[in-house]
Amino acid sequence: MRFLITALIICSLLAGCASTPKQAVSSVKIEEIKPRYIETEQFKRISEYMSGKEYSGDRIILRTTPEQRTGYYFTLILDEDVRRLPKGTVIIGEFYTPKSVEPQTHEFTLPSKRTSTKEIFIGLTGQDWPEKNAVPAAWRFAIKDANGKLIGEKQSYLWGL
Repeated sequence: MRFLITALIICSLLAGCASTPKQAVSSVKIEEIKPRYIETEQFKRISEYMSGKEYSGDRIILRTTPEQRTGYYFTLILDEDVRRLPKGTVIIGEFYTPKSVEPQTHEFTLPSKRTSTKEIFIGLTGQDWPEKNAVPAAWRFAIKDANGKLIGEKQSYLWGL
């Protein structure tokens, strides 16, 4: 009997530890940024043809013009799972593009419901990226918590010049 009670206590403790959510991170490293132009068709999945709604799967996709998918994207690859970022996390992207000699600045708020991934797709879409064959001259990304505290950043080599 004593063995059974001890086993139940140990199992309960282990189950409690396994179900405890991980704490939000206070800093994150952007390990890599992959820039590329993506057409709308590259986002379509079979389920979209049936339902008519975009299916992002396990990707987090943030766009300057949410209803338009074609554009220039930056895939931010983090060292932590996106779900560990604090609630209210904001990504600020600054870009030198062919559209203007002044940098464009866009703010993207991470959704409260997030899939388990280390990648975030940031898209300059619609009027923010009208040229298919152009590339940005320089870029910088800052990740901030809900209070505005910087928790991660990365910039292109040319940004610092």
